[in-house]
Amino acid sequence: MTDLVNQPASPSGGAQLALPRVLGADSVTTLADGRDVRVVQLNNAATTPPFERTVREVQEFLGCYGALHRGAGPRARVTVDAVERAVRRITAFIGQPEQNALLFTSNTSAAINTLARLLPLTAEDVVLTSEIEHTSNNLPWRYNTPARVLDVRANDTGALDLEHLEQLFAEHAGRVKLLAVTGASNLTGYCPDLSALADRCHRAGALLFVDAAQLAPHRRIDMVEAGVDALAFSAHKVYAPFGLGVLSVPRAVLARQPADPGGGSIDMISDSGAVVWAPPGERHQTGTWNATGIVALGASCATILETGWDMIEAHERELVSRAAATLSAIPGVRLTVPAHSYRTDDRIGTFPFVVDGLHHALVAAALEHEHGIEVRAGTICNHRLVRRWIGVPDDEQARIEAEIAAGDRLSSYGIVRASLACHSTVDDIERLDQALRELAAHGPTRRYRPAPEHETYEPA
Repeated sequence: MTDLVNQPASPSGGAQLALPRVLGADSVTTLADGRDVRVVQLNNAATTPPFERTVREVQEFLGCYGALHRGAGPRARVTVDAVERAVRRITAFIGQPEQNALLFTSNTSAAINTLARLLPLTAEDVVLTSEIEHTSNNLPWRYNTPARVLDVRANDTGALDLEHLEQLFAEHAGRVKLLAVTGASNLTGYCPDLSALADRCHRAGALLFVDAAQLAPHRRIDMVEAGVDALAFSAHKVYAPFGLGVLSVPRAVLARQPADPGGGSIDMISDSGAVVWAPPGERHQTGTWNATGIVALGASCATILETGWDMIEAHERELVSRAAATLSAIPGVRLTVPAHSYRTDDRIGTFPFVVDGLHHALVAAALEHEHGIEVRAGTICNHRLVRRWIGVPDDEQARIEAEIAAGDRLSSYGIVRASLACHSTVDDIERLDQALRELAAHGPTRRYRPAPEHETYEPA
């Protein structure tokens, strides 16, 4: 298996674009029939491979890695300088407001939980989320705040019901403190108008928080221009899989005692226990920071910005249009988001679908073992929207929940998701098209046994 990859061809099949190179895009797998084929990476919404440049910068950094904020000497100075440079790259990547600070966590989920614990919400306050949210932008508000949490409705294509949003603001006037919304849906690719949402929030005296886990690798972000107050995303979604999450938050929110105090969160502690806390941007980041992860993300952010969003978005938009047309034309395969939605709405390349007569997990297994294609199957962290697509009544839902609780995860309904990225190619779409046509027409070519504890099927 080789590590270095070829640049993706242009969507139209012409000359190559100067798109960033990634590791692993030409990796090879052996299929069930013994053939060796290139792995088709269509699970990019779950995680992305690293850019070549990112890995190169990390390797160079590790050669002089030292104690960040914990020592003196040449390697410590180089490490501090490298991290500070990376922070500047990251803040430029998201267009961070001057009044905000960056907090580094392990991932987006941890960042959202951190923000939920930081905000001074009360039982009288209302937090709005929506029916299109990833579980990680739903549960933290319900379990880490005392506020009342209400969901903005979405239509069957996963677009926000803006009339319902207005209704909720009106019904709870003066009490809505936050709208927490995805920048791009991990299930449908839908991208709401963040500027319009920010304007509505600010007129109501509320903050806008954006879960940018899916948005960050696909669209230019400018928090100032869009009016976004707080934002989170993960480095592993942005071609820097080195264990880092990012939270951009107003410093005013940070001027309180940290939830997890320890080394680095204070400047002094007296014999009596009196504490002089570190500045707001530091006191909530206890212990040694993930310097390698910060440097890696900075490198990926710089790579994208230097490549240019115009080039990346043009490449991806053409692939999205092609994929929507291709997948919607396969007999026996149903896109759960109509193909025309990818033309009429702003959507990234995330495609949920089902294959008639086949369990979603079996489809994913067959795509892997018989065609070398990586996808994801399940409810994709949005059970309610998938339930609506599948049409599961209440009594059936209760039975399914009981079986899942007993350990049978395969009893769950679900869809299959294919997701594109800047390193995706036309050949990737054509490989998926051919594989799904064969599966829909003839079913899997080999036998599989259920593995309910893992919600998958394995070759028998």
